[in-house]
Amino acid sequence: MSSILIVGGYGTFTEELINKFYKEKWQIYTLTNSRRLVKPAHVFEQYTFAYDSGSVEEVITSCRPDAILFTGAYDPLYRWEDEHVQEESLNYIAGLSNLLMSAVAFGVRHFVYVSSDRVYEDEYAVDIREEMPVSPNSFQGMTISQGENLAMHFNATTQMEVTILRIARMYGIPVNRESCTDIYSRMCMKALVSGRLSVNAKRVLSALYVKDGVEAVYLLIDAPERKHRLYHVSSMEEVTEDEVAEIIREKYSHPVEIVDRTVGLRQRVILSNERFCSEFPFQVRNGYEEMIPMIIAHMKRHKNLFLHNDEQYEGKRFQDRMLRLLKKAVPFLETVIFFFPVYFLNIQAEGGSYLGQINFYLLYVLLFAVVHGRQQAIFSALLSVIGYCFGQMYTTSGFSLLIDINTYIWTAQIFIVGLTVGHLKDKFRETEEDKNERIDFLSDRLSDITVINSSNTRIKNYFAEKLISSAEGVGRIYEITSRLERAKTGEVLFSALDTLSEIMETRDVSIYLVSNENYCRLASASSEKARSLGKSLAIADYGAMFDVMMRKQVYINRSLDTELPMMGSALFDDKGIMRIVVLLWNIPYEQMTLYQANLLTVVGALVYSMVVRDADYMDALAYRRFLPGTGILQAEAFESMLDIYRNAGEKGYAQSSVLYIQSKGMPLTELSSKIRLLLRDTDYAGVVAGGGIAVLLTNTNKNEAAYVKARLEENGIVTYQEQKI
Repeated sequence: MSSILIVGGYGTFTEELINKFYKEKWQIYTLTNSRRLVKPAHVFEQYTFAYDSGSVEEVITSCRPDAILFTGAYDPLYRWEDEHVQEESLNYIAGLSNLLMSAVAFGVRHFVYVSSDRVYEDEYAVDIREEMPVSPNSFQGMTISQGENLAMHFNATTQMEVTILRIARMYGIPVNRESCTDIYSRMCMKALVSGRLSVNAKRVLSALYVKDGVEAVYLLIDAPERKHRLYHVSSMEEVTEDEVAEIIREKYSHPVEIVDRTVGLRQRVILSNERFCSEFPFQVRNGYEEMIPMIIAHMKRHKNLFLHNDEQYEGKRFQDRMLRLLKKAVPFLETVIFFFPVYFLNIQAEGGSYLGQINFYLLYVLLFAVVHGRQQAIFSALLSVIGYCFGQMYTTSGFSLLIDINTYIWTAQIFIVGLTVGHLKDKFRETEEDKNERIDFLSDRLSDITVINSSNTRIKNYFAEKLISSAEGVGRIYEITSRLERAKTGEVLFSALDTLSEIMETRDVSIYLVSNENYCRLASASSEKARSLGKSLAIADYGAMFDVMMRKQVYINRSLDTELPMMGSALFDDKGIMRIVVLLWNIPYEQMTLYQANLLTVVGALVYSMVVRDADYMDALAYRRFLPGTGILQAEAFESMLDIYRNAGEKGYAQSSVLYIQSKGMPLTELSSKIRLLLRDTDYAGVVAGGGIAVLLTNTNKNEAAYVKARLEENGIVTYQEQKI
């Protein structure tokens, strides 16, 4: 039986994890830092220690887990509110570091770090792949990102396998009001409590149901091996806030007002789970259109868990209507109940030397006007007038009271004071509500401005760096030209790799020569990644890329297909025939711009002009480089070509092999004609020291050279891998 140690508090995610691994017959241990949590039934043993405690190593030694799962970004015990964020950030990194070191000390086979899409807080027009750099702006995002870096470091420096699983924002059916922390349940909760939703139609939401996320975690841990160290898991669903609000309004029985607060730029962060789905049999089985109604139904059935006593207004039954009526009647009942003590106090105080000077009715009206506002001020003033009239009728008749001007002055005084104070109270309440709405609105604007500023800052820094380095300035272009001019004859293509790599800011550059209209052959490449397409490309197999370059445009890999280069450019001769193809790999997404495309075009044109000039120069000196009447290089020229490819091989730019030929007295003209038919245009035959003949096979390793050797020997030409003395 396999065992797992789950580190984190008992939230919806952790509980679903426990249920899943229990069903799959795993032995489950948990480590939590809260003593208030009760051990779930399916957990074999629960340990309660701080994550940075020295006892963690003893815990791991005791339970001896096959895998450790750190819930990390989805651990409900971490509080990321503003007043706690710095403290939690320190606790988070310290706890993760201690867990990793303790796991390494025991020799745990597999450690899984659960991250989230909070590490991406900028705007992304395309789906985010694993190789795209993170962009955290908040303390929470930066902390989770630092945790990823720490996990990657342990994976690279220890024998323990560490896997990072970025799960898009998960949601589930909440247990109570406190568990409404995800984007969908928060909106459902707000609609239930206030009957009002403020939405931004430019905010694109995407979330993964918690059971789908748990299934992905299990597939990752249960797999015998994993090809990568980082995976994305998401639903790949896109929905805007206003669309979610419409679903919520349709499913609630009471009216829900949708307030349009659309402002700022479009906000979209969608993780691509292509890598995970291609390696594991994962499918998203639950969509938001099915689950949001289930969340609402659950909240309606258990309103006592989601609403406070003064918020449970929803319902059409007689009991619900009576409850709502009673809540509205409470202020009036308070006014009536308080009236009787005031009435008796006023009667007792009349004629007194001290209390007789106090107007209890005025104080009574002021109290309810200040507490409840205009409506209760009117009602309390009306009761005060009635009480005053009854009190006066003890000493005078009703007719005398009606014609007494003091009665009307007293009544006017009570109503004027009550209405004035009540009006001020209502205005203050309205001002407070407007202020809160304004704060919410400005908070959204501030969030949008932060995103815009982050984007502008990156652009400013990028162009500032370009301006300082002057990579495209006249002096820089002159330096490029001079560097290519200083290259040895036949070495221009290799020197061009350094130039392209430096100017385009990538280590992975490959240059292909178009041998005919159907194929391209690799001339030089700066890395294994750059030569990943192979040494020979069939143009028809890469139509999406070559169709763009055939139109003399720069190809940009907008779909971020990992099997294709990020940028590519073709160079044409005077007759419009494609001659050279330049491919660039591993360019940051933010640098795949029109500016970079134009820069590649300019630098490529400089490279091509130097290649053409180099070829023309070599043709002009053909009578000095080749033996008369043959295509065999003279000793000096051939030795120069050998040096060029030896240097390129040392840099990793090209491969080459040399075959030595035993001519057996065959005339050189006949030998030249014979081997020329059996070699490629990019291969060279020449004279070596001692008078022998050799063949330089470019971009060919020893295994591949064996095929050329066999072909030559089939045609009667004996070759050796090493020169015979």
